Amino acid sequence: MKPIGTITWMPSEDRQPAYEELNMLAHSMMADRRHRQACGGQAECGTCRVQVLEGQENLTAPTVDEREFVEEFPDALAADERLGCQCRPLGDVTLQIPSGVRDVRY
Repeated sequence: MKPIGTITWMPSEDRQPAYEELNMLAHSMMADRRHRQACGGQAECGTCRVQVLEGQENLTAPTVDEREFVEEFPDALAADERLGCQCRPLGDVTLQIPSGVRDVRY
């Protein structure tokens, strides 16, 4: 895999290479971050959500599964949040794991 950008994780400002082949949850797990994923990355629970602080345009468009999740649970994600198991980087992006999601280490 060849990096296509950089992921910056706030508030620590840790950086890691961004790979288009991997979703944000996989990037988070590679960096040994505390990041919940109750449904195993199936876009069913919303626990893997990430807050996009910068670079929304550098993420893939919402998948069918992510759109269906939002339709079924319209209040589950804030306007600046995405499902980490569904979005992939297309360039530089700055993310934060919401505090309620940072309680499991893999």
